[in-house]
Amino acid sequence: MFKVMVVDDEPWGRKSVGKMIAELQLDVEVIAEARNGAEAMELIPVSKPHIIVTDMNMPVMNGQQFLEQLYHRYNHIKVVVISGHAQFEYMKAAVAYQACEYVLKPLSPADLKDAMVKAIQASRSHMSLEQREQFASEMRKLRTEAFLQNVTSRRITNAADIVSQAGELLSKPPIGRYRLAVCMLRRFRELAETKFNGNADLLMYSIENMMNELTSGAPIYVFKSDDRLRLCLLLPESGIQEAAVRELLLPFHEAVSGMLHLHAVVGLSGPRDRLDQLPEAFEEASDRLSGNLLRGKDFAIKTTGVSPETQEHGEVLGGFDAKLLQQAIVSGQAASASRMLGEFARKAETAELLTLRGAQKELRKLGAAAGSEWPAIAAASPLLSDHRAIESVMTISALHEYVAELSAAIEAHIRARTASDASNPIREIAAYLDAHYFEDVGLIDIATRYHMDPSYLSRQFKAATGENFIEYVTRKRMEKACELLGESDRKVSDIAELVGYENQRYFSQVFKKFTGQTPSEFREALLPISPSAKN
Repeated sequence: MFKVMVVDDEPWGRKSVGKMIAELQLDVEVIAEARNGAEAMELIPVSKPHIIVTDMNMPVMNGQQFLEQLYHRYNHIKVVVISGHAQFEYMKAAVAYQACEYVLKPLSPADLKDAMVKAIQASRSHMSLEQREQFASEMRKLRTEAFLQNVTSRRITNAADIVSQAGELLSKPPIGRYRLAVCMLRRFRELAETKFNGNADLLMYSIENMMNELTSGAPIYVFKSDDRLRLCLLLPESGIQEAAVRELLLPFHEAVSGMLHLHAVVGLSGPRDRLDQLPEAFEEASDRLSGNLLRGKDFAIKTTGVSPETQEHGEVLGGFDAKLLQQAIVSGQAASASRMLGEFARKAETAELLTLRGAQKELRKLGAAAGSEWPAIAAASPLLSDHRAIESVMTISALHEYVAELSAAIEAHIRARTASDASNPIREIAAYLDAHYFEDVGLIDIATRYHMDPSYLSRQFKAATGENFIEYVTRKRMEKACELLGESDRKVSDIAELVGYENQRYFSQVFKKFTGQTPSEFREALLPISPSAKN
């Protein structure tokens, strides 16, 4: 299997090309992405691609400069150029630096397949015997990792298929009874953002290489989880004891701690007898990993579930606090929401027994409190919109960063919503009804006044206010009637007329349906109790 890197400054462009390559059914796998030539040059020594598919029009290091660097430093890597421009200079550079193919956008699967086949053939022809042996070894490792990922994620479930492929790929050492260790690193996301230009894949490849080098003599198999946040170690029977796992992983922890200031956190599953039980082993190991404390700073390995004592001390956001936060967001009280989120972060920081799982559960509660507002709040933030963001929270500082980002996003959302509401004709209509509720106003009258289709107005009004047109006007009339009944001694018939009802009997029927009392009963309930009545 040939390793492919996709280079494009547009995220959607990288994902689109990667998806097309995956669907070509060739002996290739996209193992890395880069946003420009400079980032790709940093990633090459780690990911070691055989083929690069690159755009030409990019910032930092454009396609021409990138092709020149590749030609002089990595001329064994074969290049396919994809560009939306048929510019002479671009084509000249592709020819000069021996790109395999120059394909114009919009890209068709047939054109891409032809280009990839040429790149594969050129890559095979370029290899020496030694390189081919090394390539075969790398391909076996890639196939092994893909197989273990597929079994772990239940993409391969047939027991016979698992046994067959395991016999081919997991023979040295053979897999019988085993345990699975799942490892994550505190500060992984922060380091990817600050030192690796946001490229978490580049950081993970570096870490995986370190793990492979430090465990090269051990009888284990290393592979990444689908979300590329976890390193998984399949440990055959000879290495399943906790002490042996700690001894195996401690040098890795010391290496990543010394070089990258990261700290390894590990969960170890119980023993398993069959490889088709790997998904359950992964879930158990991941669950145990998340039972480590959020406040931990050193190497940690957990082989059991979370104790009841720790679970009891895990709640930070209570049900009442969640409702208050929800009300603040819905009602547009940005300052109150910010204050409550700050208090949440302070409580989490002082919770000594708060586990990774507990912290991540509490952060999900914050999103749940936003309710239907959440998609709009998260959409504007790369951190909040990343489904892996909460799983990456493994330190107090990461929790603070997430909460601060959420607070800023809520404030921005409320500002945008307020500005939108100000220019929304439905709000203007609601304001008009607030001032004219006592008049004989109907949906068609208002639609005519505001030059809107009645059906469209009805739908928009319900979406904006949560009430249909009649419900809104009736509520306004009843609220005013309650006010008049409590503050004056006017006759019920006069109050009915003041709030827009000519028929007192009909008014009384509507009032009782709204309040559960007749107007007279409502007024009597508001009267103070006389001293004689008290005695």
